Order: sequence, then C-alpha cells, then structure tokens
Amino acid sequence: MNNDINNKRGVAAKICWVPAAEGGREHPPREPHYSTVAKFEKEAKKWPKEAWSIVAEFKKIFDDLSSVIAELRCLAPDAPSHLLQPGSKFELYEGSRLVAHGEVLSDSVEPLSETIHPHADVEMAETPWPYHHPLIYSEC
Repeated sequence: MNNDINNKRGVAAKICWVPAAEGGREHPPREPHYSTVAKFEKEAKKWPKEAWSIVAEFKKIFDDLSSVIAELRCLAPDAPSHLLQPGSKFELYEGSRLVAHGEVLSDSVEPLSETIHPHADVEMAETPWPYHHPLIYSEC
C-alpha cells in the first residue's frame, strides 16, 4: 500500500477500540492498514453531511488489544489540515456504529517509521517518541 495516499505526511495518533459489549467491533482489525469514516470533534456540527475518511497504519498494538498507536492520514487530498493537528480528537465509525475514538499525538510521523510489536523486548528509555507521550499508556 502506498504510504503517501493523499500526498500529505501522516501523524501519530492513539486509537482506542470500543469494546464489543458497548457496540464496538468483536475484534480489532487484523490487517496493519485500516480505513474508515472519522468524525472529528472540530467538525462535529457538520457530521454526517460532511465526513472524512482516514487511513491508519498500525505501528504498536498494546497487549490487551484495546488500543493502538498508528500513523494516521486523511484519504482525501483536500481534507482540512487542522483535522490532524496534535490534540485533535476523533471517533471512527463503520456505517453508523462507533468502533473507536482517538487523539492525534504529534504532527510528526518520523518516530513511527518502524513498527514496534507488542511483545518487542524494548526498554522504554530506548523507545523513540511518541512512545514517551503521556497519552500512550493512559486509559482509553
């Protein structure tokens, strides 16, 4: 898959899956790439008449599978850039079903260039940013 889908750099984001018991997916996506419709907090009043599709490339999957760190970008080349600024919050939908919520951690994707697997034997001190970001290990 082309990593430059919309000719814009991706951003670092944390995605938290909604549990199946609360209407979310039975299992997180099994593939490393995922695309769906996002409702951005900054554009919530326009939802669902105006929606943006995102593409996520999963970089770190936490052991409990409840959340991932991903390189995130909008599918459309004309998507407003303010949607993917640090602190931007979003919800992911499959049809009308809310399946995840997340937050952009950084506008830099460089530290995410290599996937860190959930069982990698890596000390936190050696782990690149954004894995030191306080939201990484916070509850979803």
